[in-house]
Amino acid sequence: MSNNVNSTVMDNMRDNVHELWVIEGRPDLEDDCLQYCYDNIDRPVPITMIEFLSIHCSQAVSTADYRQMAMESLNAQRNHYTKED
Repeated sequence: MSNNVNSTVMDNMRDNVHELWVIEGRPDLEDDCLQYCYDNIDRPVPITMIEFLSIHCSQAVSTADYRQMAMESLNAQRNHYTKED
């Protein structure tokens, strides 16, 4: 590809990613996502974005995780205060 065509493709991809991006306050993550899309330029941007976010969300904490942690903390507190010395 010529530099002009390449630049146009990159600009269009940047605009596409920015238009679809909904995570406010994380331009750094948006930049990483854009780079991931550049690296996978042969695939549609929305699919590549979902893949990127799925990879990054694999370590995310869900509501169920928070509930479980709260129950474990509550049980630990109960055990601590009910334990006979």
